[in-house]
Amino acid sequence: MGKTDLRVLGDTPLNAEPPCLVELTRHTITPLHLVYARNHSEIKNLASEADTYTVKIDGEMEGMQEKTLSVKDMIVYFPRIEVVATLICAGNRRAKMQEKTGKAVRGILWSEGTIANARWAGVPLRDILIAAGVSEQEDAQRGFHVCFVSAVAPCQDDTDYGGSIPLEKAMAKDGDVMLAYEMNDEPLTPDHGFPLRVVVPGYFGMRWVKWVDRITISRKESPNFYQQRDYRMLPECVSSAEMANKEDWWGRTPAMQELNCNSVVAHVQCLTDSCPDQKTLKATGYAYSHSPISRVEISADGGETWHEARITYQEGRWSWSLWECELKVDIDLDALELASPGRKNGRSKTKITVISRAFDESGSAQDTNCRWNLRGVGFCGVGDASVEVFQG
Repeated sequence: MGKTDLRVLGDTPLNAEPPCLVELTRHTITPLHLVYARNHSEIKNLASEADTYTVKIDGEMEGMQEKTLSVKDMIVYFPRIEVVATLICAGNRRAKMQEKTGKAVRGILWSEGTIANARWAGVPLRDILIAAGVSEQEDAQRGFHVCFVSAVAPCQDDTDYGGSIPLEKAMAKDGDVMLAYEMNDEPLTPDHGFPLRVVVPGYFGMRWVKWVDRITISRKESPNFYQQRDYRMLPECVSSAEMANKEDWWGRTPAMQELNCNSVVAHVQCLTDSCPDQKTLKATGYAYSHSPISRVEISADGGETWHEARITYQEGRWSWSLWECELKVDIDLDALELASPGRKNGRSKTKITVISRAFDESGSAQDTNCRWNLRGVGFCGVGDASVEVFQG
């Protein structure tokens, strides 16, 4: 499968996702051809500029000195680190939100495939900032933000793309925030930020700025459109962009940063077909959070009873979790005939829906209520998928 085999939802700029969750979740580390594409601008091929590409570091913190570093400088003079971390679009599952609420959302109707688990390599952002004079004292870092900018190409809603994260996150020794130049043991490709991008494990992907060329320490969050007037979970009462602007809901609602606890059912299959009144189902899926997943549970009776799934993959603190679970489901044969409009080889059928919920090590739980927001971001209602079963 090549990059063109992604399901394209927009050509200019390119926005596309893998069409099949079953194929996506077969891989612990997402291969390049299954990594979704999310862009607010055209994709720039900077291969000819790789040797001269630089990043400017500046800011208003006392003791800082403006620095300009090339990617070559970073590779030579700073340590290399690797981390497995999941990249997730804030609009992942947006189409599901619209389907479940029956209310239109503003944005690309992503399904549940705007997620990729990759092995990233680069230089620690903490070390870069220390070299520029940022204090290592936690008290001195409070109240500051790290603002990232990419001026490589004009964006849909701003002259450049930008975003920011709290300085404490960037400076945390165990935060693993980096300026990455490799993905899955290969140099970044142009559509994923070559030659340099930000990686912020545990945060939504819009903060992982691609083609980053300026980093500024500021007492204020990034002034960029994508920090100030997008990627915020506005309250349900905000029903239009006009209302959001007029009543300043953008300024009253915090910018999204940390991942929420979430899970998705990628596939459900029936393993037994001979027994008329009991079926064995197998469900598989993924889960993620800002903290390692501790447990995933599934239910085939609308949440009346839950069964713990087996986590089959989780690597380090920041990867996604892949899970699977088998469970036996009793079939009400009397209800089967009434509920079955279709038949296969003379057998009645019914549909069973499996739902999922996740929990993480920090104590967070998936907020399974199906709440709507105008931009359709951060949706974490129950994961769900259905399977048809036939009378034996």
